[in-house]
Amino acid sequence: MSKELEARKVGGFKRLTSKIIQTISKSSLISGKYRARLQKMRGVNFDNVDTVFFGENVTIDGIYPHNVYIGNRCIVTAGTKILTHFLDTEKLSDDPNYYFRFYQGKVVIEEDVFIGYNVVIAKPVTIGKGSIIGANAVITKDVPPNSIMVGAATKNLKNIIS
Repeated sequence: MSKELEARKVGGFKRLTSKIIQTISKSSLISGKYRARLQKMRGVNFDNVDTVFFGENVTIDGIYPHNVYIGNRCIVTAGTKILTHFLDTEKLSDDPNYYFRFYQGKVVIEEDVFIGYNVVIAKPVTIGKGSIIGANAVITKDVPPNSIMVGAATKNLKNIIS
């Protein structure tokens, strides 16, 4: 068996295991403290997992969970989605099988952060210490420490390459 094929099998097994753990961690039958511990098993980085609370149905990136860092005493409420791989709007893919190019980034949630219901974190960002993110907010830029961020306004940023 070639090294590449063996690496794919190992990577595929890890990804499958990660998906199973992610599914279990979304359950309402598990306490918030244990949901955080399950995410740690998937590769999410915590300063101290015992001080973090996760609500039901929290989704953390399935491809790069190790690119998420969560500080002490954070509360991540139900329905939150944290993504660490993103669409590149500046340049198309060199691969003829894919039109768009994707890249990965890091999401850092510093200590004492509260993330409200159904928040989407969808770019490489840092959420500063002591910040509050309101329900249904979409975070695509860094959040300064001790800020309160709300809203999910959309706007046309630019037209895609034609």
